[in-house]
Amino acid sequence: MRGRRSLCPLRTCSDTYMLLAWSTYDIFRSLPDAMQIFLGVWLFAVGACVGSFVNVVALRLPVGEQIARSSSRCPVCRHLIRWYDNIPLLSWLRLRGRCRDCGTRIPLRYPVVELLAGLLFLALALGEGLVAGRNLPLAPGGPRYVLWSPWQIWTLYAYHSLLLTTLLTAALFRFDGHVPPPTVFAPVLTLGLLGVAVLGWLHPASAVSSAAGDTRALGQALQRIVWGLGMGVAMGVCSWPATGGRSDGCRGAPAEIWACMACGVGLGYQAVVAVVFLAAWSYLGAALLSTRWPRLAALPWSGHLTGAGLLYIMQWRRWVEWLPALGPAGALGDFVLPALIVAAASLAAKAWMRALPRPAATKGEHMDLIDPEQRRQAILHSPSYLPVEFDAQFLQQPELRPVRVQLELLKPELALAREGVASTVVVFGGTQIVPQAAAQQELERARTALADAPGDVRRQRHVQRLERIVAKAHYYDAAREFARLVSQNCQIDGRCDYVVITGGGPGIMEAANRGAFDAGAKSIGLNVTLPAEQVPNPYITPELCFQFHYFALRKMHFLLRAKALVIFPGGFGTLDELFDALTLRQTERMQVIPIILFGRDYWNRVIDFQFLADEGVVADEHLDLISFAETPQEAWDIIARFHHHADR
Repeated sequence: MRGRRSLCPLRTCSDTYMLLAWSTYDIFRSLPDAMQIFLGVWLFAVGACVGSFVNVVALRLPVGEQIARSSSRCPVCRHLIRWYDNIPLLSWLRLRGRCRDCGTRIPLRYPVVELLAGLLFLALALGEGLVAGRNLPLAPGGPRYVLWSPWQIWTLYAYHSLLLTTLLTAALFRFDGHVPPPTVFAPVLTLGLLGVAVLGWLHPASAVSSAAGDTRALGQALQRIVWGLGMGVAMGVCSWPATGGRSDGCRGAPAEIWACMACGVGLGYQAVVAVVFLAAWSYLGAALLSTRWPRLAALPWSGHLTGAGLLYIMQWRRWVEWLPALGPAGALGDFVLPALIVAAASLAAKAWMRALPRPAATKGEHMDLIDPEQRRQAILHSPSYLPVEFDAQFLQQPELRPVRVQLELLKPELALAREGVASTVVVFGGTQIVPQAAAQQELERARTALADAPGDVRRQRHVQRLERIVAKAHYYDAAREFARLVSQNCQIDGRCDYVVITGGGPGIMEAANRGAFDAGAKSIGLNVTLPAEQVPNPYITPELCFQFHYFALRKMHFLLRAKALVIFPGGFGTLDELFDALTLRQTERMQVIPIILFGRDYWNRVIDFQFLADEGVVADEHLDLISFAETPQEAWDIIARFHHHADR
């Protein structure tokens, strides 16, 4: 009977469905654990990326090198580091610790710092309960579990990540023998002073002194900030022997005191006592062990603070029971004993380290414990070692402006000579004049937007302007045809005469470069650096596209080889270029060339040249400098007659 039931199709299907249902349940039940693992891996990766940036800051900032704008290069071969060779940890392992281009050994310091930062982020997540449960402090006498919103948890994690990363950066500065400037601590101090006053949960350790939860009045928040800052200074002074008892120029206070201030603002006035207490004993332990492992003596005070801050956060609930639960004024007496212990530990550590036997200096040996390879890498990364042709920061100094002017004049000159460009025809015009289809499409979109709000004055004005752009779209086709006509008549038999040259941007400039491209001829584009970066149009000959910083040199290259100027309708930039050329022709400071205004109706409305002559400010004969054209063929005929090339 049982065998028959086992063979029943319905029974078999039912068992199968039940098995699938329980399997699906098991999968979904294990999904949170998998997501916790994924979150931990993701936070470790983020920390490794932050560690890579910390390396950049610690290496570049002391030598005055730009952090964000200068790309990463190999200090020996000067090759740019590719993006896939700049992945934290993975790229170093894949390259086996050597540069891809020259084989120079990449210091072990880079992956070690990235690994430490990744582990720091992961340990902080474990300590704050982002991974594997909650570990946040509780208010005494309150419920066992306090509900924290995701927004509160993540802002607290981000804030503490910034604090520990700042301390790690300061430790790297000290490890390299540099003084971390106050700007290193500015972000965490600024966010602490401004953020804690609004976001009360950023000081959860202080929250245990009240059962009111996370919210605080502004006065109480400011009180916590002031006490945290003051207690950080006090504990920093107590740990003064750990800094060597000297001022490093950080606005009159050692960098280590700034680090204690950051802990006081970031963790609260109660927590900074525990953190500095732990750091002092860690510093003393490192001093005692340095007789066996001398490298421990090189670990700076900020490094001990980083570890102590992480340990404090990971054991929050234990520290909360020990910390005084009174207000700042009532708990002041409880800080005296830890402060004395911190001072004693720092003094003992400093005395022990000074008493350590130092190796006798012999010929050819260093007295300090600096790794020669690390020293060599520091030299290779120094801007002074950088060849002058690669030192962009040096070339951008104000004193080097004459050199930059000369280079900007010489670079296009050599390139044009190399390409055999003998003469040019300059085409100027507005960037807003686009092909008919594009202009009409933009107008339709504007009319649709106006239909949604017929009374909107700005949309009405926008439609009016676009209607005028559509009316001038034929100038785009005319500029394109003119450039094609000139190029196919002049760039023949391998010669580069009358090469079309424009500003290299959109609009009329694009049309002219496009016309030369249609004829299979070369054309030139002279871009200029602007606040809103001008992107070159795609029709310029790549070898003849240049970017200028100085407008004067750009205008000079426009006119050096010019055989004619053809000015299409445009705005301020077009007018500026037109009047520059007219002034040079009027004063006979350039070669004799025709200046052709394309579109008489437009130019007569823009400028009343006859009025200038009637007023006596322009000579009558100077009006002969200007010619008008209505068609591409007419403009080319004017140029051909002017230069006696009517046979072309």
